[in-house]
Amino acid sequence: MDTDPRSTSARPFPHRFPHRGLLPEGRYYTLTWGIGYDFGGMTTVALERSSAFARLDNRRVDILTLSPELKGQERELELRDEGRIDRRVKVQNLWQDLTTWSDRKLRRMIGTEEADPRSTADVLQRTGQDWSEFRRDSEKRLLQVDRYHDRGHLLVVDRQDMKKRGRRGGRRITLFDREQKAIAQWSTAREFYQAWLDVVIGTRKTFLICDSAFVGTFVHEYRRDNVMLCQVVHSHHLDDAGDGVHRTLAEGKFGLLSNLDAFDLVTTLTDEQRRDMDELRLTTDKLRTVPNFTVDLHGDPTLLRPRGRGAMIARLVPEKRVEDAITAIAHVRADNPDVTLDVYGEGEDRPRLTDLIDESGVTGAIRLHGHTTGAKSKFHTSSFSLLTSRFEGLPLVVLESMSAGCIPICYAMDYGPADIIEHGVNGFTVRPGDVDALTETILQFLSMSDDEVRTMRQRAIERAADFSESAIVQRWGKVLAEQSFTPIVHLDELHAQLRGAEATATGIRLDVDISGLGSFVPEAAYVSWKSRAGCFYGRAAASCRNGLVSATLPAAGFPDGVDGYLDFSVDLIDGRSFNRARIAGADDAIANQGGRMELYTTKPGNFSARMAHRPVDVTGGSADLTSISSS
Repeated sequence: MDTDPRSTSARPFPHRFPHRGLLPEGRYYTLTWGIGYDFGGMTTVALERSSAFARLDNRRVDILTLSPELKGQERELELRDEGRIDRRVKVQNLWQDLTTWSDRKLRRMIGTEEADPRSTADVLQRTGQDWSEFRRDSEKRLLQVDRYHDRGHLLVVDRQDMKKRGRRGGRRITLFDREQKAIAQWSTAREFYQAWLDVVIGTRKTFLICDSAFVGTFVHEYRRDNVMLCQVVHSHHLDDAGDGVHRTLAEGKFGLLSNLDAFDLVTTLTDEQRRDMDELRLTTDKLRTVPNFTVDLHGDPTLLRPRGRGAMIARLVPEKRVEDAITAIAHVRADNPDVTLDVYGEGEDRPRLTDLIDESGVTGAIRLHGHTTGAKSKFHTSSFSLLTSRFEGLPLVVLESMSAGCIPICYAMDYGPADIIEHGVNGFTVRPGDVDALTETILQFLSMSDDEVRTMRQRAIERAADFSESAIVQRWGKVLAEQSFTPIVHLDELHAQLRGAEATATGIRLDVDISGLGSFVPEAAYVSWKSRAGCFYGRAAASCRNGLVSATLPAAGFPDGVDGYLDFSVDLIDGRSFNRARIAGADDAIANQGGRMELYTTKPGNFSARMAHRPVDVTGGSADLTSISSS
């Protein structure tokens, strides 16, 4: 009998052949919130890395998404048709699964709360055929959302006003079967997501790489012995990055960055950022540098290009500082009127930048092309490129420019250019925000001889090759192979009780009694602190011997910009195991001897501090702050 060549049995699927050994054995998943249609930034990197893993190591890679907006969308087919993902890459969405799984498979979702049969009374009246029904308060804040199966029956009720109806607070997520009986319930969304991951991943040895900072804020709690959990830090970790304000963590990453030791592995894109994060003691030994890779644009160093033709690929938004590039080119044209700049990208600053171009008298010489598909190909015919951002993770446009033989002239912002470019050899770096220096550097490049420029183009192409797909996948293989699937210890009974704390002008000295350790012996211990308002976080190394944690927290760890209230915890780390316990306070164990901090015990009995702008004049005893009810 002839076999239909289109049938699956006739086609040799790649996963039926051995892996090539670039990556350690196991299943590979990329985890993110969603896959946008703009293919920008992190989404593009996640897609390209997943495809590189699949293609170069001949393995299946699944991209897991949590966004309900992706339910019903054929993103996998669209991405494959557009050449964005390899044929071995699969896209799987939480809500698509739940609306297609059988009741039998849905029952594999294990709840964390006993299912309350009365939850059926929460169901909203269905008003149409949409798969979601919403209930909101008078200020349009979400109070409840009901999700429906494609066949019309109720699937999930997510109620977010459990404490008092009509006011946000308290949550209950209920999963129903086709008979409208409650299968399982959860009190948080993260527990709900974890239940889905457990079904998808099962007990297989798995490498789960999270690309979303938002997802990272809660997925750090997903700790399974068979799951190696990795978080990629794609951008700056500090608030107000690029402005010299290095006091607080980035708001959108605070939950992630204050729990980095909960991951098995955390990767940064540059060595410089890894060192900066190490200095903040954000993790014991989880950080590794794994850059993004760039495509080979096959640049030709001998290709003749107009020396004064510049290119820039950047979104037209404030953090890209495109106005600096426009101003520099306007200044350069005073001596070299043939110099031009083509800018590819779109954004909110377009009207302002258009006005600046007109006011600078360079209309026609500087062109804003908007979003342009395949813009990186313009580097082949451009002589130099500009990058003037306030901050970056690892600017791929610099690598793409170099790969095409187009000389990059970049602000040496955090992070990336200094890790890639050797100044004057394969490109140029300029002090961030210095438009005059940027102007002078462009003029310097224009004055170079043809032989010097040709040599520089060749060196740029060679440097970009260090970030090739093959080199970076091998780097991933190396850092993943360093990890060990040792069991994770969860100290469910861990308790930290303040024995003594003294605040002075030089800092805090404290001792904490620890119970619930069992046979667990941590290799590292810290006392950590978080601000209740804002995103201040820090920690100091501590000793842990015979159930006693001792530490000195220097005043330098609490800069003048920190205000309000701080809460203290003990962190215990051993290999893959990370356990944190809030320190319970005791009034008779606290001594305030001056300084900016006033230590106290909260109403719920926890150890905290109140920060003051000026030193507190306290002669001793505990602070009388009983009116404060925060935990």
